[in-house]
Amino acid sequence: MKFVPLRLLSVSAALVLVSVSFGFAQAPGDWAHSRGNEAMTGVTPTELRFPLELAWEFKLQEKPKGQGEMLVSSAVVRGGKVYAGCKDGKFYALDLATGAKKWEVTAKGAFDGAASFAGELVVAGCQDGFVYAWNAETGAEVWKFETEAEIHAASNTWTDPKTGEQKILIGSYDYNVYCLDAKTGKKAWSAETGYYINGGSAVGDGMVVFGGCDSVLHVHDVQTGVEKRQIEVGSYIGNNVAISDGVVYVSHYGNRVGAYSLSDGAKVWEYGEREFEFYAAPAIWEKAVYVGGRDKRFHAIDRVTGAKLWEYRCRDRIDSSAVVCAGKVALFGSDDGYVYALDLKDGKELWQYEIGAPVKTSPAVAGDYVIFGADDGVLYAFKNAAMK
Repeated sequence: MKFVPLRLLSVSAALVLVSVSFGFAQAPGDWAHSRGNEAMTGVTPTELRFPLELAWEFKLQEKPKGQGEMLVSSAVVRGGKVYAGCKDGKFYALDLATGAKKWEVTAKGAFDGAASFAGELVVAGCQDGFVYAWNAETGAEVWKFETEAEIHAASNTWTDPKTGEQKILIGSYDYNVYCLDAKTGKKAWSAETGYYINGGSAVGDGMVVFGGCDSVLHVHDVQTGVEKRQIEVGSYIGNNVAISDGVVYVSHYGNRVGAYSLSDGAKVWEYGEREFEFYAAPAIWEKAVYVGGRDKRFHAIDRVTGAKLWEYRCRDRIDSSAVVCAGKVALFGSDDGYVYALDLKDGKELWQYEIGAPVKTSPAVAGDYVIFGADDGVLYAFKNAAMK
């Protein structure tokens, strides 16, 4: 789809655009993609009711001597189970309602990136260099694929709209992004970049787009892996990009958020006023881009012009990638130890909760539950307030 400035659309056309651009791929009660969908736009149809109440906590790992951060991966949810990994090499399946452990597996490296689902499988990359696929119900290993270096990136599952076949897309520190057959783990294609890849690979308009420490957005045909173009952004990219309506949105360490045309790589706009980098990935909803920065501020940016709409100040930097809930609320965490919910219209605070440890993960929003992982090694599940 060619990008059309939203200000030129009629109201009815804009509604059609929203339904196309932000179609929700999740089944009710699931959070099957770590950023809401294949395009990684960070959206969910779930409406939140405040105040959210802490439902349960699960300690993924204890703090070893001499270790600072105990990062956990962002969670994914399907079929009433929460799936997340952590720094000590364990990957868990937990009951969504109670937090009770269903199964766990152990690898020889940390799990940093979020998992994704394919058929009966849950798939995640590990710092031991392997991509693992387990039976989501039992935890039994079905296949694993070896790369040549650590994996920090999230897994993304792409479903071919013509055949229904599923592929796993994941980047490695061996400078490659891999497309794997979801059933067998066999490589369909790989694409080499210029340096490490930390973020997930977003899919939109028949393309897969990923960035990394080479400061370039790589655009490839998702079917074949053939490179279509490279887009220089000027600084390295620590997280996934988002794709919507023929535009790629990226935040990066050059202290900027940018929008680029998917068709020709042209810069649409660039945003940034302060000399603080962006690590958190952008969330896209209707006429705005929402993203936290290391300037301790959460930013709402006009999607057409790149102008500032509003900002909200936290007590510390924001590395947590926000999720937009029902087109009303932006939900994210901060290194100040709090999780926040802001009104999309004006940035007004609707709810906050003090966890007491930095929160870098992107929230998982599944039915009445919201799940965050924190640097204390704990997974926190919050539940919607009762309906009035």
